[in-house]
Amino acid sequence: MPAASPSTTVNQHYLSKVMGLAEVMDVAASEDILDLRGMKLVAKGARLTRAQQDTLGQHRLRQPLESVLVAEGAADPATIVAHATRILDTSAPLRRIIGAVRGGGPTPLALLGAMRLGQAMRMMLTLVERGGPHALDHSITVSLLSVCMAKQLNLAPDGQMIAALAGLLHDIGELYIDPAYLKPGKRLLPHEWSHLVVHPLIGQVLIGDLESYPAAVGRAVAEHHERADGTGYPRQLHGRELSAAGQAVAVAEMISGVLQKDLPLERAELALKIVPGEYAHDLLSAVSGALRSQEQGSAPAAPGPAGEGVDTLGRRIACILEAGRVLQRSKAPKSARATQLLDRTMDRVATIERAFVSTGLDFYARHSHGLPDPDRSMLFEKDVASREIQWRLRDIARDVALHCSASASDMALFASLICMLDDDTSTPVPGLQIGAQSAASA
Repeated sequence: MPAASPSTTVNQHYLSKVMGLAEVMDVAASEDILDLRGMKLVAKGARLTRAQQDTLGQHRLRQPLESVLVAEGAADPATIVAHATRILDTSAPLRRIIGAVRGGGPTPLALLGAMRLGQAMRMMLTLVERGGPHALDHSITVSLLSVCMAKQLNLAPDGQMIAALAGLLHDIGELYIDPAYLKPGKRLLPHEWSHLVVHPLIGQVLIGDLESYPAAVGRAVAEHHERADGTGYPRQLHGRELSAAGQAVAVAEMISGVLQKDLPLERAELALKIVPGEYAHDLLSAVSGALRSQEQGSAPAAPGPAGEGVDTLGRRIACILEAGRVLQRSKAPKSARATQLLDRTMDRVATIERAFVSTGLDFYARHSHGLPDPDRSMLFEKDVASREIQWRLRDIARDVALHCSASASDMALFASLICMLDDDTSTPVPGLQIGAQSAASA
């Protein structure tokens, strides 16, 4: 697990990214870089080169590396606004959301232009930009949407700025994580999520140590994967434990993931409502309002291949529930922690089962051979709902694996259940045949 602080020990993943940046633009020391004994490693004003990577990586420094580097041409508010303007020009759904929200204060673009970014944050945003063709666009889109959600919650301009900053910086913690766990399209196994779930907390620490922002900015970054019903991460906070800005960024991050797909507003509304209680109602209404304001468009595209059929998904949920009940009734010794984890897991799976029924998937599963061919709208809703439910099951698998990772006995107790939840076809589950392709990787 990566270090969670910009300490005097240099994070190797961050350092490697900085060295890559130094090969394409000028990165220099803003002051002498000294080790703990006072030995000068890099002189003030000197350009960083790849040859210095080992030297910096092997020494503990008097000051965090992040605070003593500056990049010429690094991302700044003008860069952010230019990207944001282009994104708005090309995204009708995003413009509709902005037009549908209530609340006063500056426009989202005005807030982005008024941001104050120190040299460490500018460097990190530049590294984010180099992480892929759309990486910085994602951060900026989340920032714009975070402002919209903050307005929907009637936050004052200061609160809107907190949401804008947190949205822009929400993923900087990923700069400190092994890139092997961040490859696009890579499906992480439940036990591998431990490398990723720390990134919101890393981001909070970075912001707190390297910027003089209000503490609420870092807190919102730490909360951007939390859910109001307590099923998020890394702290599994509930409702009132979450800040308004944190809830705004969490919804914004979720919406941003579907904006490039067909019928993004319809897709976002379905995904946000699939499990009641995950998100605040006021934030859901912003998407619903944008959906009502748009003109009728074309029919949804035919859905791609699903990870597993609806009937198989229904059987899998039933098998998971039965396997969990068997564990609950088992006389095998269980720690208090394992018992609590099992009870919470069963409650979450029962919630998923209710979602399976309330979305109509249960009806499809029971009558799949007696129904007329559904139209594209019905297929679209069926596809979105089934994929969301498959993802929620994998999310539970990740949570269980994380909470029993420190105990070999707990891991052995939950191993089969984790495989069933994750749809891990490498481990056969008695009485259940699961399709070879997962919904998340389809």
